[in-house]
Amino acid sequence: MSSRNTILSAIRKAQPFELPVPEPMHLGVGGKMEGTLTHFIAMLDFIGARVVRAAKVEDAGTWLRENIPADAKIASTVAALPGNVDLSTIADPHDLEGTHTAIFPARFGVCENGAVWVEETDLGHRVLPMIAEHLFIVVKADQIVSDMHAAYARVGKIGSGFGLFLAGPSKTADIEQCLVIGAHGARGATVFIWGE
Repeated sequence: MSSRNTILSAIRKAQPFELPVPEPMHLGVGGKMEGTLTHFIAMLDFIGARVVRAAKVEDAGTWLRENIPADAKIASTVAALPGNVDLSTIADPHDLEGTHTAIFPARFGVCENGAVWVEETDLGHRVLPMIAEHLFIVVKADQIVSDMHAAYARVGKIGSGFGLFLAGPSKTADIEQCLVIGAHGARGATVFIWGE
């Protein structure tokens, strides 16, 4: 037997026993866990997103008036929270440069990591969350899933061409372990959770 065959034979004999792939672990019935909203809010805080709670989406208007400069360029796709940028008239995404705040809905939030799922059809322009300095993301309190397994199961049921998970403001510590906020996107993210 050649040295090559001897080595390959030894490798084949040293293989571990095959084990079945485990089933995905869910934290509760139907992918939901008890206290999901509380956990989601805690995770948002951990990743650096601001959380605002209210009974109805219209309540966000007060928060926006108190926290966003009056002369700020605001692009919104939430009818109850109009901005001052008409996204339907913008053909070139470069024209969104200088957008202070982008207001848009998320389809659902993920407890495990504080991410929200956003679809292209809800953005006006797919680049909006990457160009704006601040994000104001609107999500219903009853649209929270426990983990990414449940999230991907839900994404499979939603059907636009482009979507993404967003989690807090953009941040990186790639260079010399120095944390930089807003390097690749928004400098701030507020998640407005409404309803019970």
